[in-house]
Amino acid sequence: MDYLFQILVITVPSAIVLIVAVQMMKERDEKWSKSNSPSTNGSPSKPQVNFQAYERLVLYLERSNPVNMVMRMNRPGISAKMLEGEMVKSIREEFEHNLSQQIYVSDDIWKLIKQAKEETIKLISLASSRCSEKQTGMDLSKILLELAGAIAEFPHDVAIRYLKQELRSKV
Repeated sequence: MDYLFQILVITVPSAIVLIVAVQMMKERDEKWSKSNSPSTNGSPSKPQVNFQAYERLVLYLERSNPVNMVMRMNRPGISAKMLEGEMVKSIREEFEHNLSQQIYVSDDIWKLIKQAKEETIKLISLASSRCSEKQTGMDLSKILLELAGAIAEFPHDVAIRYLKQELRSKV
């Protein structure tokens, strides 16, 4: 009998603590799910938007814009061919780094981003083809900026505009 009383003294308080802890966890989970769920005020809920994906893609487009690349990558003493290689490498690496972002944007937006990448590489190659082996990165930069100045609207700007429109429609 004494043995049974000792078991009850230990298990009853433990069971009460367990029941209270489980109840508190349920209440906490309910509060968390209510605060993190979309409002249900009669309107259909919109899917959660991954803002970081849009931010990263806009950053990629800005960084791979030829005008911005010239300002960022040109340095004294670099040859035109070396600058071309570094620019193309940078565009491809940053694109590969952002490949996973395509799951958060529409197919049309992703096509615009890929088109901006390809058009930029073509523009850099065109500018480089107008340089001789002895010309410097500064010469390539000048030619690239001249070619860029002749373009009415960069594919980067188009893609950024559509990214913004898509994001605004989701919010």
